[in-house]
Amino acid sequence: MLLGAVDLGSNSFRVEIGRVDGDRILTQSYWKETIRLAAGFDETGAITPEMQKRALEALARFHERLAGLPPAQVRAVGTQALREATNSAEFLAKAETTLGYPIGILSGHEEARLVFKGCPRTLPPSSKKRLVVDIGGASTEFVIGQDLTAQAYESFHVGCVNTSIKFFQDGNLTPEKFDKAVVACAADFSEVEQTFGQHQFDEAYGSAGTFGAVSDICVQLGWSDGEVKLDHLERLRAYLLQARNINNIEFPGLKPDRKEVIAGGLAVLIAVYRTLGIRSMRPASGALRVGLLYELLGSVQDRDTRDISVEGLIKTSGISRNQAERVANLSIQFLNILAPDSDPADLKRLRWSALLHEIGTTISTSRYHRHGEYIVSNADMPGFTRTDQKYMASLILAQRGRLSKVSEQLHSSKFAVHVLALRLAVIFAHARKTIQFPLMTVSHGSKNSKNPNTTFIKIEQSWLQEHPLTAYLLQQEIEHWQKVGKTIVLETF
Repeated sequence: MLLGAVDLGSNSFRVEIGRVDGDRILTQSYWKETIRLAAGFDETGAITPEMQKRALEALARFHERLAGLPPAQVRAVGTQALREATNSAEFLAKAETTLGYPIGILSGHEEARLVFKGCPRTLPPSSKKRLVVDIGGASTEFVIGQDLTAQAYESFHVGCVNTSIKFFQDGNLTPEKFDKAVVACAADFSEVEQTFGQHQFDEAYGSAGTFGAVSDICVQLGWSDGEVKLDHLERLRAYLLQARNINNIEFPGLKPDRKEVIAGGLAVLIAVYRTLGIRSMRPASGALRVGLLYELLGSVQDRDTRDISVEGLIKTSGISRNQAERVANLSIQFLNILAPDSDPADLKRLRWSALLHEIGTTISTSRYHRHGEYIVSNADMPGFTRTDQKYMASLILAQRGRLSKVSEQLHSSKFAVHVLALRLAVIFAHARKTIQFPLMTVSHGSKNSKNPNTTFIKIEQSWLQEHPLTAYLLQQEIEHWQKVGKTIVLETF
């Protein structure tokens, strides 16, 4: 079986295809394109049309590289630049169409977790505590963990591209600019010095492009076998200052596409070493894209990290597991009726949302759907992208009450049918106990209907008479949908 990972980084876009060999994934092909997405923002913080064109052209080539792999075997993600872009949603719609696969935006914490999931796979086995530092185009991640498990992680909005733009925009290299860049980065990192400092780990590794480039230079200059010490960084800084301008930089082992951002990347790296008290680091390959591949492997082998995250929230919140399961099962039942061709990924998202539909009661039973929306939007949920969490949060918000609060999202027929499935499940499970389910049919659309979006619910009249509260809630539901321009017809037999 083949698996594909697509990393839309702030500096480079990467695609890797791996072949599953037992519990291992062997790289079959890898492709990288330097895009500099983080350098393509206009004054409003939007990705420029020119940069969008460049990115989409790369994704069209990635589509060809993925060679028709099933969606369940491909995971594509965006990182800091797409987290920041004001027109991220607009660009993602185009990007997904071009790539041919859904694209999720990772939170900083989720990116850090996946980086650590990937790095140890490329390192010798060890029980030692490891620090992994990943300097990307627009963010830097710190992770400490043991074996294959991350124990602490943090993400910062500084990387080689945005630091180069901020301090070396004109290409000139001066001691003053370097000092300002290092101090600014160190100020960001200082807040986690106690968590990630030298006494918290046994060995340190650097991943991603910046550290790899610096390590390669040190090897080519004959300074080390790939190990990078602070002294090496200071010597590289001196060399850069001698060049005076990025156009004059001539390092053996430095790839041409790295020249524009090496100054900013080096400033970030020096700040990392000084702040955390790092004596030396060694390179680690793999990082995010390998982490994505192993996350996918767990998913296809029914070891989905997202299931673990949802279970963890259920346990820590203390919500009723029985009620959560009851609503989740009914939601899937209704969705299979309303949209029998639903994608398995959509079934999972609905199920997770239903399992967490009462999570807001941990704050208050009043307006718990709104509290639930906030929790799921903002919680650290390993395995989930920000896109996933926002979608699930919106479903949880829409589970009860007026639908006007999600009226814009209801323009999506997929979202609308997911909302209806969840709301019907909540109604039929309101008694919080297993009931004898009525004979009923639910259908969406009709040739005889003037409105193809009409939903027909046919249910036993005798059952409704025996359950007057459910009957009342169904009538209310009809009214709620009418207010947002959608029709539900309740019929009895």
